[in-house]
Amino acid sequence: MMNDMKLFDDHRGFTYDEAQAYAHAVGEIAVPTFCAMCGPTAGCGIYAFVKDGKFARVAGMSECPINCGGVCVKGQAAPEWVYSPDRLKTPLQRKGSKGSGDFQAIPWDEAVGIIADKLSEQKKQYGPESLAILSPARRSYSEFLQRFLIVHGSPNYGHSGICAMQRAFAFCYTLGGMPQADYSLSDLILIWGRQPFYSGPAMGTARDLLAAKKRGAKIVAIKPSVEPDVGFADIWVPLRPGTDAALALTMLHVIIGENLIDSDFVQQWCYGYDEIKSHVRKYTPAWGEQITGVPEAQIIEVTRLYAHTKAAAIDLGNGVEHAPSSSDAIRAIASLMAVTGHLDRPGCNVFGPAGIGAPMPKSVSLPERYTQEMVNKLVGPEFPIPYQPFLEGTSSAYYRILDSVLTEKPYPIKTIIAPGTQPSVSTRGSKRVIESLKKVDFYVVIDVMKTADMSYADIVLPTTTPYESDHPFEARGNFIMARQKVIEPLGDYKSIYEFFLELGVRMGYGKDFWNGDIVACQNDMLSPFGITLEELRRYPAGKLFDSAGGTRTYEKFDRIFNSKSTRLSRAPHLPQGKVALYNTTFERDGYAPLPEWHEPPESPTGTPELTAKYPLILSDYHTSKTYTASWQRNVPRLREIAPYPGLHIHPETAAIRGIKNGDWIIVESIHGWMKVKAELYPGIRPDTVMLLHGWWQGCGELNFNDFPILDGGANVNVMYSVNPDTAFDPLITAMSSQTLVEVRRYE
Repeated sequence: MMNDMKLFDDHRGFTYDEAQAYAHAVGEIAVPTFCAMCGPTAGCGIYAFVKDGKFARVAGMSECPINCGGVCVKGQAAPEWVYSPDRLKTPLQRKGSKGSGDFQAIPWDEAVGIIADKLSEQKKQYGPESLAILSPARRSYSEFLQRFLIVHGSPNYGHSGICAMQRAFAFCYTLGGMPQADYSLSDLILIWGRQPFYSGPAMGTARDLLAAKKRGAKIVAIKPSVEPDVGFADIWVPLRPGTDAALALTMLHVIIGENLIDSDFVQQWCYGYDEIKSHVRKYTPAWGEQITGVPEAQIIEVTRLYAHTKAAAIDLGNGVEHAPSSSDAIRAIASLMAVTGHLDRPGCNVFGPAGIGAPMPKSVSLPERYTQEMVNKLVGPEFPIPYQPFLEGTSSAYYRILDSVLTEKPYPIKTIIAPGTQPSVSTRGSKRVIESLKKVDFYVVIDVMKTADMSYADIVLPTTTPYESDHPFEARGNFIMARQKVIEPLGDYKSIYEFFLELGVRMGYGKDFWNGDIVACQNDMLSPFGITLEELRRYPAGKLFDSAGGTRTYEKFDRIFNSKSTRLSRAPHLPQGKVALYNTTFERDGYAPLPEWHEPPESPTGTPELTAKYPLILSDYHTSKTYTASWQRNVPRLREIAPYPGLHIHPETAAIRGIKNGDWIIVESIHGWMKVKAELYPGIRPDTVMLLHGWWQGCGELNFNDFPILDGGANVNVMYSVNPDTAFDPLITAMSSQTLVEVRRYE
């Protein structure tokens, strides 16, 4: 008999046969599927163990190349999440006033019918663009949201303005594509504004970093505080939050001023070198130290190290997307890669994955149906109209959709659907967001769990967790696997995929939604593979496609620099067929052709008059080892690990204020205030304090109550500016997550 402790002791997880043997030995059933604790996506493969119809525990799937048998603490806590008392079990319709939380239970079919009737009515009265759907983090169902909007006739997909697409846009319009760090061959890796451990602990980047370090690669971590990757770094560059653009421009000054460029690459493949050479003269290391707080000697040291190392890569993360100079930072970093020749060469930043020799699932979205008329109706374009649609389709900025309800400019959105997202804690300006939710005609929440702003909804629609449904299949690289249902649904609900198919049918769009048949939908998506869902299920631990001949190629400059964009004209990203150090397309449309420096709304160098009252810089962490975004604080196993919202504050900074570790403290900015716990943390800049975003949930099993969403809670989004003139990047709608604060003990 297999040792019962193997499940917990063996870090490599189980093979399919081992999982079945273990399950048989302990009287359980082992179901191969995907972990859902980071959201329904092509994530970690697991074996879910079921006892008497109840989901009991998980183990990693050795065969899955995504996690190779690893499972993080969130994955291990999945059963507690599934059976949480906060689960929504039946659709709800509002009875009382908005915000009262007074609902009555209604059947699923009735709830779908109410939504369909309201959307049909508003489409007739206000036009299809009166509907907006707020995006969650990228999920397997994201394309279903976009498909419904396109079929309905609305361009208003509310992308975040703070994640992934901002980097992609600036990279595409500077380099022609979005290059990735080639960890496998790098001798130097600059981890810049990224957290490779907590943002995917079982899914690859952490393993790649450890392997690179073991090979002898040097690691430089560029971020305001110490995180696990800094522990592996040879150099920590502790820059002030929101000053990435200033650092990158200063590095360009050093590289160009010292002639550390790849002259051949610049001459053949870069446009506008003379212009950027002249432009960056003013961004001296002394200036850079004043803005970033990084000593000029360290800026010069790291810059020279990057320029002189042949195989050097920059792993740029989400942190750089949270400032009004985000596009400038990304464009300047892209220019660093180009002028040093660290682009699409071994160990540098490379374009596209290594050839995988496998097809891709058929896309669910319908980009061929976009029209200029639809694009022109965007209520708050995330990217300027001339650049729409971008990679994921048309998008209005998440916050600007909500703001349109209050300003009614250029027109008010009438219905907002929030699937798997919580606007009151997921975007800046929570106070204004709540006012928008109070005013909007019709607000629909779609989720598996009670949400932060559910009380403002007109209809609450529960959906299955991915452990309660047998779709969708997932594919990544040359690996594909069907999702298997672990347990039967716990209430009167279906999956979010089935909801949008049903809604499409109810509204007369059945032909575009496989007439409501989820299996037909999946078979359509599987058509490039030449298999059906039934056939895929014959490979319970997934199927690897032959990757023979799928080796990486380098220096694809002519193809990449002439790639066509996704906007309606299909004009190339780079009109000169070269790296756009000087961007003539932006210049034509009234935007800065060269990257520049813009101060955050409040900062020591931008608003020094505020520092007497608010001397510290506040920013927030995007990821953690225990929680996914603004979720999962209600899961006991996770809450025991991180029970309180903790503010990282340097011990010297705390001592001056008489603050001890574990004290409840008040954090106050000109926009709002929070009550959180002090966590004395020597690995942070003394002028900076930081905490994890997304705190609002209580945990009934551990007697933790919900926190207030607005002032007096722990929701960092009440602290930041949403001033339309200073808080947003003018090109890519990135939003600032920096402000000035003071901290004091709570009495």
